[in-house]
Amino acid sequence: MKHQKKIAIIEDELKLRENISEILQMSGYSIVTADSGESGVALIQEEMPDLILCDIKMPGKDGFWVLEQIRSMEKYATIPFIFLTAKVEHKDIRAGMGLGADDYITKPFSVHDLTSAISVRLKRNELLKSYSAANAESGQTLTQQEIQAYTEKYNNLTKSEKRIFGLIAEGFSSVEIAKQLHNSVKTIENHRSNIILKLGLKGHLSLVKFCITMNKAVKASA
Repeated sequence: MKHQKKIAIIEDELKLRENISEILQMSGYSIVTADSGESGVALIQEEMPDLILCDIKMPGKDGFWVLEQIRSMEKYATIPFIFLTAKVEHKDIRAGMGLGADDYITKPFSVHDLTSAISVRLKRNELLKSYSAANAESGQTLTQQEIQAYTEKYNNLTKSEKRIFGLIAEGFSSVEIAKQLHNSVKTIENHRSNIILKLGLKGHLSLVKFCITMNKAVKASA
């Protein structure tokens, strides 16, 4: 039986919290909720969710505080974290990404925006877990020196390859990328092979890991 993903919603507005819960339950997710930053951190420690949705502006401890607490605890540090926010100032985005946020959803948002963002982040996290498992078995690592070397090689990618690189970092499959770019799956797979070759990587999982790592670095410095 397929594991039902658990989503933690930390939101002080009752109506919005209930609406999001209903939408996600209808989409097949298990939901746990909290109405403040403090209770949210306690909830995460108790429930160990697969993904966290958290408002930024809340009475008492805000969403930034919640993210800092979670990212400081090794057991919970890799849980995908999405901010729910009405604040869209660039400094807020930089602050959140610098602390380790994975994404932002701006209020008001559509059902599609919400479910799509969650699906992408969960998929990306599964890819990271797959990479970690393979890495543990093979003993291969992606060092900071390697990342710097690959970054230089990244500049040699074509515009199309860089776009595909970014979509891989967002967790999209070749089929999904092909649909977005109106190309054949074969064309996308050829691009992926070229990217791996140009970057000198060791295969698909190494490409996924590097795409995600570099994408986070770019967001944090934006």
